[in-house]
Amino acid sequence: MKPHALLALLCSSTAALAADLDYYKDVYPFLKTNCISCHNKTTTKADLNMETPELMIKGGEAGTALVPGKSAESLVVQASLHQHDMEMPPGNNKSGAVNLTSAEIAILKQWIDQGAKASVQQERAVVLQAFAASVDPIYTVAMTKDGRYVACGRSNHIFVYDLATRQFVAQISDPAEKNGAAHRALVQSLSFSPDGTKLASGSFREVKIWKLEAGKPTASATKTVSAPASADLIKKIATAGKVVVLSSAMSADGKQVVTGCADGSVRVWDAATAKQIIELRGSVAVTKKMAELDWTIAAQTLEQAFQKSEIARIEAQDKALDVLLGKAKEAIVTMKKVLPEKQKAVPPTTEAKTTAQKAVDEVATKIKAVPGGKPDAALDRDLKTAQDKLITAKMTEVSALAAVSAAESNVKDAEDDLKRISDSKAKNAKAVAAANAAIATAKTTQDKSTADLAALKLALTKTTAKPIAVSFSADAQRVASMFEDGTLRVWAAASGTPIEESGGNVAATTTITSALDGSFVATKALTQTVGSTPRWTLERKIDQKGLFADRVNAVRFSPDGKTLATGSGELSRSGDIIIFDIATGKATQTWKEKHTDTVLCLDFSPDGKRLASGAADKIARVTDIASGKQTNLFEGHTHHVMGVAFRSDGRVLATAGAEGTVSTWDMIIGERKKKIEGWTKEVTSLQFIGATNQIVTSAGDNRVRIVTDDGAEIRSIANLPDYMQAAVSVPNGSAIIAGGEDSLLRVWDGAGKELVAFGAK
Repeated sequence: MKPHALLALLCSSTAALAADLDYYKDVYPFLKTNCISCHNKTTTKADLNMETPELMIKGGEAGTALVPGKSAESLVVQASLHQHDMEMPPGNNKSGAVNLTSAEIAILKQWIDQGAKASVQQERAVVLQAFAASVDPIYTVAMTKDGRYVACGRSNHIFVYDLATRQFVAQISDPAEKNGAAHRALVQSLSFSPDGTKLASGSFREVKIWKLEAGKPTASATKTVSAPASADLIKKIATAGKVVVLSSAMSADGKQVVTGCADGSVRVWDAATAKQIIELRGSVAVTKKMAELDWTIAAQTLEQAFQKSEIARIEAQDKALDVLLGKAKEAIVTMKKVLPEKQKAVPPTTEAKTTAQKAVDEVATKIKAVPGGKPDAALDRDLKTAQDKLITAKMTEVSALAAVSAAESNVKDAEDDLKRISDSKAKNAKAVAAANAAIATAKTTQDKSTADLAALKLALTKTTAKPIAVSFSADAQRVASMFEDGTLRVWAAASGTPIEESGGNVAATTTITSALDGSFVATKALTQTVGSTPRWTLERKIDQKGLFADRVNAVRFSPDGKTLATGSGELSRSGDIIIFDIATGKATQTWKEKHTDTVLCLDFSPDGKRLASGAADKIARVTDIASGKQTNLFEGHTHHVMGVAFRSDGRVLATAGAEGTVSTWDMIIGERKKKIEGWTKEVTSLQFIGATNQIVTSAGDNRVRIVTDDGAEIRSIANLPDYMQAAVSVPNGSAIIAGGEDSLLRVWDGAGKELVAFGAK
């Protein structure tokens, strides 16, 4: 160091030491890093809180830690200097705290010698720097309830994808942010409303609610009419597929052909081989109905399994009760058998007691008759002998009566047990009958839904209206068909999912044009337009000063979509939950310090009456929303609780632990149902799949794993390239979606085959 630079440093240090020091400006920063991390209101090692001068003066187990004006007598200084066998912070501590430097100790001593004055903590605006292009991990993934759209956060951006077409749909942006960002900081949490029209996102000290607006076809987009396939190719397709082709169209690249067939189907073919790629049938309404039936079938399967488990539990209980019932009956028979004998033994003892009493009385009378009232020694001995016999007789009678009482009591107790056991068995019989009735009802509902689903699938194979005009979208990802009844219908070519339709009463429409924005226009006597890209716009920003202490790690819409729960808090200090009214954006309930560390995950019960929360304090809690009172506290994880999810029937709660386990909890009895192991790193998220007992999980061990709530492994998608942070599933389990540190959002089918991997664009 140059001489003039060293001189300047010495001068500045001297000036700093000469001035009165400010606690929060000069002292608090190095105490926070190296002392307060262990001595705070949450951790409070040695019962010492060092967050304020007042608390240090109050002290802990070793007494006051700070003596104003006397730094040499202050334990905080002595510990920092490692005096008197004190070493603070201790070596190899978990907080990463290090020894104070000589300069920091000098400042600490000066501040104490100046009186250890408190000061006012100044609020400072957090200035967020722009993210590097390489910083784009996916920390959160959300899916619409119908499984159509999935959103993920990358860095401070939000991207939405259409799972039907397997395409990027939109990047959600806040006009007030730069570079198309949704937030200034990382997107920590996402949640779609039940109807899919709103999306909530959480970031550093703010929540934003976005609303879906139906996109409008771009007027300037070039519209094209798909050219029909050649006659030779149609003939080849008709022969190979054994179909009658009514209409056809080529994709823009000439690689695919779509045909409208006389059997009512729309089919996509490989132009080079004339092999069928996919058959398109059905409508949006039918697909929705089929999804509802799938859900009902799964829910009734779950209901039957639960009721059967209840019957098995009750039957096991009845077996134990039968053993007790047998013992009670045996006790009654035994006691009633010996009771007459014991009762018969009482009169002789009573008679013996009477005789003994009479003997005592006779001796006493003789003594009274002695002149001068002074009996001789012989009478005294007779009286003592008679009294001893009386005592013995009384004790014998008491013993005989006690034996009778005990036998009668045993009979009564056994009879009471018999009644109690019989009542329990009768109650169990009613419970079994109710369970069997519930099984029968569920089976009836399931059978009807299964039959209805089969009927719908059969109906799809039958000819209704015929497709008289067909077309590809410009990118060949959508296929449209006009039917003879005037219906214009659009499918996703990749999945065969019907995605939009428009009804009409006009027959014989023969022209369909497609636009670059993905819309289709069918024209002849009537023009119909379907197919447009959805747009997400900012509806509300919630970021009032002091509302959120740090990152909003969890957002969750209630089942009715009317409220939004948020989870946040200050690391190692507090875990806060706030519930907002969606219509007004106002907080309706604020639960400060619901946890002792930051809240990481939330989930509403299916009926919307309870809220489960998991936090860095290793605890999962369930709170009654109306009263704000805790109904369950689940302990068992040894690290952060990173995910919570209710089963569709509300009877089971699943929690994900950073120690690499998943626990399932029986919400009826409030106890752990199963501890599921098999992960080697943090389980970062979990979600029940539809109305089943299957749970999809993501983890730091580069796997997406599906297990049941009883611990059986269904599937494991392994050897993924990077740390997986979040995973979700469509309700019927036909697609699994997950994202992580490598920024790719991956989509697999139900068997674990990767269908597509979405990058940032």
